[in-house]
Amino acid sequence: MHKKDERIERLEKWGRGIPQPPTTIELVPTDKCNFNCGSCWRQGISEEDLEKKYNMEIGDERLLKLVDEAHEIGVLEFAFVGGGEPLCRDITYRLMKKIRKYGMEGDLVTNGSLLTEEMMETLVEVGWTRIKFSIDGSDEKLQDELRGIKCYKNILENIKTLNRLKKEKKKDFPKIGFNTVISNKNYKDLPNIIGLAHEIGCNEILILPLTIFSDEGKKLKLDHEQMVEFQGIIKECLPKLKKYNIFSNLEEFMDLRYVDKTNSMHEVLMEEAEKVKGDFKTVPCFEPWKHITIIANGNIACCFNDYVWNTTVTIKDRTLKELWYGPEFEKYREQVLTRKLPEACATCCVWRVFETKGIREKLNL
Repeated sequence: MHKKDERIERLEKWGRGIPQPPTTIELVPTDKCNFNCGSCWRQGISEEDLEKKYNMEIGDERLLKLVDEAHEIGVLEFAFVGGGEPLCRDITYRLMKKIRKYGMEGDLVTNGSLLTEEMMETLVEVGWTRIKFSIDGSDEKLQDELRGIKCYKNILENIKTLNRLKKEKKKDFPKIGFNTVISNKNYKDLPNIIGLAHEIGCNEILILPLTIFSDEGKKLKLDHEQMVEFQGIIKECLPKLKKYNIFSNLEEFMDLRYVDKTNSMHEVLMEEAEKVKGDFKTVPCFEPWKHITIIANGNIACCFNDYVWNTTVTIKDRTLKELWYGPEFEKYREQVLTRKLPEACATCCVWRVFETKGIREKLNL
């Protein structure tokens, strides 16, 4: 059975009252980063508080054991995200190899600067599923400005090396994608970013609208006039994506809620849930039944929002199985079943909203 079908099948069983394992673990291995992006949550944190976070990071051996536990209970995929830059921590590379040894899928979101040829050769050999590079500008000046460091040439060189290694070894994986955060600095550059993706062999461009975490982030958000202009740019870009056979979520942003309401996504989740009938299908979010987020200090919850940042629930002293089937996750599920989302869901990643819509359409309940 295809992995995507298995994800839906597990949710259908949950909907019938039959508990199932999580499908995905989203892991933040570290809050450290070698970049200084203006849109990042780190802009709103003092150096002193960042140092405290670094000192609380969970140990290497617990993370290695976590992969064992994930395999044992039937997790299908690991996704490495920030936090910081996942490859700022050496253990990430070891975890990736172990994940593939067990046959689980793997997704890495990276700024791309710390990948070595040796790493990339190994990831091609083991068939790592996907690497998404953070690209916000089609040229050196814009990319370096938005990422707060000189990085453009290095990242592109690494992507070219990865494609060369895939070709030499006659491998289709890892699939290569761009993660592009849309701001008032780069929304007009999107056609050129698509052109760059085609030029260097990128299979996917995922657009992420700006969520405001700091005053610096506020300066980058599109105003209403720019949002309307962005819709016209999307229309210009869609034929190009089709021509180049690049998958993208770009068309979704013709609905301006997904650009404008990035700090009130819980309202959008509720609006979408109200469009359907049924019991389980009408829950505004399916994350508590399929997904786990673990951040660098070991905190664990069903998603990447204030739940996980503020919880006292941790993997440091309990197993993954105990936590997933235990009272804390059951409490998350009960809360979402009431269809009253907490304020913490306001900053839900828009990709999760798209995913939830897609799941709801496929559920046979």
